[in-house]
Amino acid sequence: MRKKFRDSDDDEEIILKEPKNKALIERKRQRKQQNRNKSSIENLIEQVTSKYDTLNSPTFIANKFSDFPLSPVTLKGLKDSNFTTPTDIQLLSLKHSIIGKDVVGAAKTGSGKTLALLIPLLECLWRNKWTKFDGLGAIVITPTRELAFQIFQVLNNIGSYHDFSAALLIGGTDVEFERERLAGISIVICTPGRLLQHMDENGYFCFDQLQMLVIDEADRILDMGFKQQIDAIIENLPKQRQTLLFSATQTKRVEDLVRVSLNDPVFVSAHEGAKNSTPDQLTQSYLVCEEEDKINIVWSFLRNHKTKKTLIFVTSCKQARFLTEAITHLRPGLFFTGLWGGLKQGKRMERFQRFDEIVNKGAAMICTDIASRGLDFVGLDWVLQMDCPPSVDDYIHRVGRTARMNKSGEAMLMLTSNQEDAFVEMLKARQIPINKVEVEKQKLFSIQLKLANLMIPFPEVKHFAQSAFVAYARAVYFAQLKAVFNVDSINFEALAKSYGLPLTPRIRFLRKRGVNVGDSDNKKKTVADEVKLGGDTSSNAFDVDEEQEKDEKDVGDEFLKIARRDVFNEVAEVKPEEEILARISSKKAITKTHLASKMLRRLGNSGIAKRKRFAESDEDND
Repeated sequence: MRKKFRDSDDDEEIILKEPKNKALIERKRQRKQQNRNKSSIENLIEQVTSKYDTLNSPTFIANKFSDFPLSPVTLKGLKDSNFTTPTDIQLLSLKHSIIGKDVVGAAKTGSGKTLALLIPLLECLWRNKWTKFDGLGAIVITPTRELAFQIFQVLNNIGSYHDFSAALLIGGTDVEFERERLAGISIVICTPGRLLQHMDENGYFCFDQLQMLVIDEADRILDMGFKQQIDAIIENLPKQRQTLLFSATQTKRVEDLVRVSLNDPVFVSAHEGAKNSTPDQLTQSYLVCEEEDKINIVWSFLRNHKTKKTLIFVTSCKQARFLTEAITHLRPGLFFTGLWGGLKQGKRMERFQRFDEIVNKGAAMICTDIASRGLDFVGLDWVLQMDCPPSVDDYIHRVGRTARMNKSGEAMLMLTSNQEDAFVEMLKARQIPINKVEVEKQKLFSIQLKLANLMIPFPEVKHFAQSAFVAYARAVYFAQLKAVFNVDSINFEALAKSYGLPLTPRIRFLRKRGVNVGDSDNKKKTVADEVKLGGDTSSNAFDVDEEQEKDEKDVGDEFLKIARRDVFNEVAEVKPEEEILARISSKKAITKTHLASKMLRRLGNSGIAKRKRFAESDEDND
């Protein structure tokens, strides 16, 4: 008897009545759809890659991103992010980086290097059909946390239609939390130290299949002392990879890094034949003033530019902390904040984002050179440099925070009369157009008395001022450009008063080098004087909290290498201390208390009675 078969529709209806059968059919449909999608993606990849040959054609012209052979998902992300027209550095580099060549790029600040490194990264992984099961596909290394965060944001915007996952690895965050999230990550945006930490400690961090390495602001990374970390990172990465390196300046150390990490690279420079080293739409000027007038000028500038968005650069973290606290208390009439390396990571990101989000209204931020590289603040009108930068390169990067992407901007530099001739000559030698403006002192707002009165209800502001005073003196003394920076030219007494301080803080390391810091004569005491009189100068000195001091190392202040716990509550020079230090064995750990006791016992043997109190201080690293 012939078996009668049911109609296929009836058969499917019967099967679907069983939940298990329904799930099986659904998975089967999904697999079919995935196979169709896979076939479609392969055809699409073949279509895009077949156009790569046109990039090397002399007739190739790209007036917009859609003229490049890019994946539809990348083009859609660029369009949604309002990126339509490529800049010079993007035009020059993308022709080579898209097809897999190693590239070394150099361009002015604000020229669009971020897209020049992210677009080929996305295309590389898309072309290789990268999935979360393939492991880590690309690494982007930046010098600072803020720049890493900004690149991460741009990546999320233009790569929103890709299926890749990305992670941000920066210092100041929970390592254990990052460790758990790294499994299945395709792209990592990071700083050198945190990346190396995960390489050494995280067994789940696998980079054997890495396709691309990107090093952004390479000159800055090396200047900040990350050469050993970068060398260690590169040594652990697979040799068969594509590498992109972007640097504003081509120094010898950058050239050495290129030789080690890149394979037959293509060198591109967007503004090699440019007339000026800074953007043409940037208006630059400088003024000459005394050190003690700088704070008044900054305050007057803020009062007269309440509707402008301004970035104010200072030399050290301690200056940034003091000015942020003091000016915030004085209420300048606009949003005011500060950004420096010693801040906890949460505060750094919060302040950075809040300042960046302010558009079309007044805002100002005090910062160190931590904010001088790569960061793109929306609608920034002014860059005001309260202190002379340590080099011309640093000047270029500072003013490069404004007038970005063909927008206009203004920059003002404050110099002393001793700095003017040498530094202006150096700027002009680098084709930097700058004009001198005059300051009418009678129109300045003086806040010296306000600062002095502020220290009564807020004693921590006084401590911040003393710390900032010494940090600035130290920075000037150790600056490399001796033709520009001369610590002897500073009127320390007037400078201290401009900070609101009643007395000039003691700076022992300068006095030891024969520099007159203008200390009040009635406050100068030797150890012998204090012992005889039983004196205690603690009222004019302060102890910097040890944890606070640890947080004050700024990655942007390369020339500030010496950190001391208490530079004000120090005793005068004593020969026995030097003799004791010379006899200390390097293998034996000596505490500060033990060292102080030895010195006092030696003084006691010389006929001087022991003092009742001894203020602890760090070893002299000057």
